[in-house]
Amino acid sequence: MSPPCIVCGVDEEFFQHLCQSCYLESNPILKEKVDLEIVICLSCGLLAFKGHWSKFFINDLDSPKIFPKITSFIQQEWKFFYRPTKIEIQNMLQEYNENDELESINGNVIISASPDVFVPLITITEDFSVNINWGDCSDCQTRSSGLYTSKIQVRSQKEIDPDVIDQWGDEIEKISKDFPLSDGKNPLFRLIQIKNGLDAMFRSRSAAQSIGRIFARDKGGLLHLTTEFAGFDKSKSKEYPRKQVVLIALPKYQEGDYIVIENQVFRVKGYSNFKIACLDVINNTIRRISVKTFDELDPKPLDRPFEEFQVVHFEKAENLAQIMNLSNFESQYVDSTELASLSEGDTFWGIVYEGRIILRE
Repeated sequence: MSPPCIVCGVDEEFFQHLCQSCYLESNPILKEKVDLEIVICLSCGLLAFKGHWSKFFINDLDSPKIFPKITSFIQQEWKFFYRPTKIEIQNMLQEYNENDELESINGNVIISASPDVFVPLITITEDFSVNINWGDCSDCQTRSSGLYTSKIQVRSQKEIDPDVIDQWGDEIEKISKDFPLSDGKNPLFRLIQIKNGLDAMFRSRSAAQSIGRIFARDKGGLLHLTTEFAGFDKSKSKEYPRKQVVLIALPKYQEGDYIVIENQVFRVKGYSNFKIACLDVINNTIRRISVKTFDELDPKPLDRPFEEFQVVHFEKAENLAQIMNLSNFESQYVDSTELASLSEGDTFWGIVYEGRIILRE
């Protein structure tokens, strides 16, 4: 038999000759309990806790998967004399008003705590109430107002065919589907084609950054984040929140262009993972350079047109070939390495550079 409680006489000692009820009177767990409040988006049903939109929707209120979020909310909002070890939802019930609108959520929660490591855990049961308010989440506000929060600006240093710009838009739209908003919808708001570029408006700053990075990576663009002025509210004498701009400066040279770097001729093969692949047309080797380093090397365009030549004669001992320009009939000797598959009298299109022939692909 355990000794009786020294306060009430009940034969169930809990700690320090006190039963649990009497011990709780002098060592209560709960200091202050308040009604909780959440906001539900009237359009998409997204839930907000303490002004922050969550990943839960109104349908999740019927599922136990939201219990950890509610218990965490209780722990943040209620005041305790000592920190609970465990808070567990026992049940939740939705309450509706006469218009069949969700008005509140009521339930019971089990709280386990101990004021000291030497004191056994105390378990109490408390009821709780969550009041429901209705509003618009940021995504739905943006969608209904027609506003955007961020945009990708794609800019090219050279003239671009409008069909290519259309392809860019299709690519951005396709990538955007992998970055849905909280309600599952596409964050892309609008595409605007301009001369040698494209503006893509987004309802999500994080989505615009991620999509911009993917697009820049695949196109060899240099990415820069900045903001733009979004207007001024004269009634409140303050500026509206500035909008994020993801600026993508596309490279001057595109796939197939011939360029000169340190007196070597290269043909741009393509871009991937923020690197450019360049083919050394003389040695037939690939060189991969980061986009930033490539820009610092200051490549120049091989601004010579391809012309038609004819092989006049091979000097095999000296590895030379005599060729004639068929537009002006001038002859010259060049390295014959690139012409090994041709015979005397054959014609070809190419460029003569530093005594070497660059054949047209």
